[in-house]
Amino acid sequence: MRKHPSRIFAAVAAVGLSASLSACSVKPGEYRIYKITALPQQMGADCGTNPDPRDSTTFFGASTIQIFATDPDDYFLEYGTDVIIGSRSGTDYTFEGDEVLVEDPIDGTTVTTTRSLDVAISIKGYKITADYVSFTSTVCGGNCDGFENAQCTVTGSFFGAELKDVELERPV
Repeated sequence: MRKHPSRIFAAVAAVGLSASLSACSVKPGEYRIYKITALPQQMGADCGTNPDPRDSTTFFGASTIQIFATDPDDYFLEYGTDVIIGSRSGTDYTFEGDEVLVEDPIDGTTVTTTRSLDVAISIKGYKITADYVSFTSTVCGGNCDGFENAQCTVTGSFFGAELKDVELERPV
């Protein structure tokens, strides 16, 4: 069982089908490219930051993501520098990835950093919407004088559209 905040997957529900399932699904051997814009992220109270309530922005972040399938049950999301595995149910996709890094910086000290990313995507025709949760924790064990354990939960959402008639170019 995972030991980090609850998943957001239950929060994303299908509102209705505006396009056929075949138009929204990625078939094995295919990939879809989406140009997305992200709303400002929300830092959780566990992050130890107190944003100034007077701050605001109407600028959005822009990026590109790709979804591809290796078989009818396994879907992959290229999100930033990460690729995470997921599944599909109708026009909804859920992706999750976890990473645990253990370091022993000095004798008698172990620092474990855990990172997880959950992304819930809904595709209706060419439109894509998504919510995500990123969780990071750092825990020290042993001789931890002067070291504080930390964790941070970041939530956000993005929306965008599928790019048609484009192909990925990757060096081999």
